[in-house]
Amino acid sequence: MNNTSPVTPETKEGALPLAKKAWWASGAITDVFMSNAFSYLALPIYNVGLKVDPVFLGWAMGVPRIWDAVADVFIGDRSDRFRSKWGRRRPFIFIGALLSGLFFALMWMPPTSASTKMIGWYFFGMAILYYTAYAIFTVPWGALGLELSSDTNERTKVQAMKNVFQSLGGIFLGGIWWLTLNIGENEIEGARWAGVIFGLVIAAAGILPAIFSREKVVTGNNSTFSFWKSVKATFSNSKFLCLVGLTMSVIFGVFVINSFALYINLLYVFDGDKNAVAGLNLVVGAAFQVFGLLISPWIAQLSQRFGKKRTLIGGLLMVMIGFGSSWWTYTPLHPYLQCVTLLLMSPGLSTLWIIAPSILADICDIDEQKTGLRREGMYSAAYAWTIKATIASTMVVSGYMLNWAGYDAAKAVQSPEVITALRHLYWIIPVSMTLVGIYCASLLPSLKNEK
Repeated sequence: MNNTSPVTPETKEGALPLAKKAWWASGAITDVFMSNAFSYLALPIYNVGLKVDPVFLGWAMGVPRIWDAVADVFIGDRSDRFRSKWGRRRPFIFIGALLSGLFFALMWMPPTSASTKMIGWYFFGMAILYYTAYAIFTVPWGALGLELSSDTNERTKVQAMKNVFQSLGGIFLGGIWWLTLNIGENEIEGARWAGVIFGLVIAAAGILPAIFSREKVVTGNNSTFSFWKSVKATFSNSKFLCLVGLTMSVIFGVFVINSFALYINLLYVFDGDKNAVAGLNLVVGAAFQVFGLLISPWIAQLSQRFGKKRTLIGGLLMVMIGFGSSWWTYTPLHPYLQCVTLLLMSPGLSTLWIIAPSILADICDIDEQKTGLRREGMYSAAYAWTIKATIASTMVVSGYMLNWAGYDAAKAVQSPEVITALRHLYWIIPVSMTLVGIYCASLLPSLKNEK
């Protein structure tokens, strides 16, 4: 039995008011802060500042993401079944946003008088709480975005609006380490203040979709479709598995070496000058996000003209070119030349963040034809699960890769061989994994109702 509401003029025509897109997309500020600020600060504060072992830190960053990924599936299924006068998704979004802001602030308030080992365990415990709150927020919020429109091209525009807000939030992310170095007596005290400031923004931006977005009325409770049956049906969908494969490949390639840029700049480009690296991160991070913001409407138009599949493959090719250029652009002679690499990567990654969720919404339509149920929550959760599990694995692997490259946190100066190894890994891994992602994208079918 189909449990969706009757088609309204809005969904039939496919056009959504700009304000409706914007209220939902404002939650992307919370999402981008939560998914990135954690990793932006973890290594500079807990490894460089507090000397926590990078391997332990890798596990302390990775295991909570695995827990987060597992929790996603249960929360997604629960939000599909949940019924209240405020809707299926909005209560989860509201509570998750508030808890996320609180735990983010507490994350950066470690007991500095404790041993390094105890500080590491404090970080691990707070990370578990933090990512539990993140799951409560992000899965229902993502599901709400998938069900805003029934038009395939309008869905891409919804995700493009999300990318705009992600870019707006991301402009400030590059400066979070700079803020910790300049707001207090030292970077550890500065991190406490930065945690409070960003925690308040996370909570405030996250509750906006819960307050101002409106959900479609849904009847029924999916009770005839058990949790495990729903999981099996989701991961048996070949189109969904292709989408998962390409996303996992690209994310692994990008995130596993993401922290290496910090070490390359700190050890090679700026010869140990933390403030110079933090200043560069502020500038190039803002440039990366601004370019992504400007390119978002063009991606939606290209998708409508050439189709989602070809647009996505074109974006992934730009990611490969961007990382491939890093060997020449990360140089002490011209430190800001690395902006070229980031500006090449920006439209490519923006294409992935916009097109992949739009394709996921289309897959939900196909699934409804087979099951008779609207299961955006489960699909959103399962997709998020694969992303978070991949990111969790990169955090663990990244710590081992640093050790494999010969990096020693106890040494102020690293050998040239260590720096060369880090520079090679920084371009070889993402280029190789993005190529795998392009192959997976080639297996996706083109949608018949794309223009």
